Amino acid sequence: MTVDPGSEPDSDLDSELDLGADFSIDFGDEGDEYADEFTEFIQSLGLPDRLPPVWLPSLAQLAAAARESVLLRRVGELAAWVGERRELTDECDLTGADAAEAAERLGITPGELLLCWETAIATDLVVVSDDGTADANPDLWPTGDDEEDIGTWAAGFTQVLQSLYFDAELAGVEELAFDGAAALMLPMFLARERGEQIAALQEVARSMETEHLEDDAVWDAWVAEHGDPVTTLLARLAEHGAVETDEETARLTPLAMLIMREELLDGGVDIPLLPPPTEMTAENLLTVVGGRDDAELAELADTWLATRDPETAATELLSAAADAAPAGRFYASTVLAKLPVVPWAKVLDDPALRPYARDALGETREPADAMWLLMDGISASADGFGEMSPEAVEMVTAVTLPVGREQEVLADAWRLRHPLAHEVLTLIGTHHPDKKIAKAARTAAHKAQSVSPVND
Repeated sequence: MTVDPGSEPDSDLDSELDLGADFSIDFGDEGDEYADEFTEFIQSLGLPDRLPPVWLPSLAQLAAAARESVLLRRVGELAAWVGERRELTDECDLTGADAAEAAERLGITPGELLLCWETAIATDLVVVSDDGTADANPDLWPTGDDEEDIGTWAAGFTQVLQSLYFDAELAGVEELAFDGAAALMLPMFLARERGEQIAALQEVARSMETEHLEDDAVWDAWVAEHGDPVTTLLARLAEHGAVETDEETARLTPLAMLIMREELLDGGVDIPLLPPPTEMTAENLLTVVGGRDDAELAELADTWLATRDPETAATELLSAAADAAPAGRFYASTVLAKLPVVPWAKVLDDPALRPYARDALGETREPADAMWLLMDGISASADGFGEMSPEAVEMVTAVTLPVGREQEVLADAWRLRHPLAHEVLTLIGTHHPDKKIAKAARTAAHKAQSVSPVND
């Protein structure tokens, strides 16, 4: 593992990695090729340049979790069994007799043995020499060095993602490549703590593997004989400590989130790294919206507030909200609503916070205030890709704009120097069910293109 210094530390984890460093995992020759392919895959998805931040445990905690990997325990045992100068086949694999002995010793299937063997080579726990023999380096796992052990874990992660290909190779099934496993990690990464539905992952895998086939017969035959491949993959990832599953949902562990974040960074997607919720600043807290539902955000707010004096929390949140993005500012208002006393009067001169202050102080909401709240509220509906929700248009419009005056308020909305005025007005113009309201929004959106926003 090498460490490339970043511009500034985002969290305690980054600080431990030296100056806000990002991991650059060295997977070896095969792993590098896989990493290059994954980077190309990321770039092909058209993801936004920036995704919502993630928070992770400390480096020591991540390394401790990595050392619990069942896969790497088996790989270590395999390396110890290989010893020195073990004869291999011409293809640099274990001989038939040795493979049978190793599988029996480890209590695993031939497919699991192949995964262990490939992982041992990828992590240098086993080194193949030019003379067709193998030598073991069992001391490489674990080393006790946190960065080194996480790097080894990451190499194992990439091998697990390729393990379905090993299964197909052993079974002699050429029609199924199982080369899209990395694509299944992305929706789980975007789903964060709430996880992704296993049924949805199974459908994605089936679609990717059968799109080039005339029918699904090969897939169905595989499932009948070997079980659903996604179920198999998730079980292996769970043994490695990369995912957690229940009956319906699969979610990435912090270790897998760490590695996926680094792969996405290599693909040109910026994903800030934050400390755990209890250690976040108010500025940190207001960056987490995007791809999280209301229940998650409410729980996060409660966790953050539980560690702070209410008066201090209110002051910090108001200060952070003044410079926050629209979605963060809207989130701040929901967190502040949980506090008994908030000095709203102090921010009545701030154009971005005045609408919230007037509401909280019971003052009459002016049309511009209503429109600003509408824009912030719809901005807060953005998903992990930064796309705002069409479903939020009618709901947020109904609770923010004065009934019967929607067209009047929208007619002047273009004058607001809101950073997302054009985007929000366009969304309303496209998706609001009332044709007159939608038309007023489209007209305002056209005018808003020439207005400079308050901030970027």
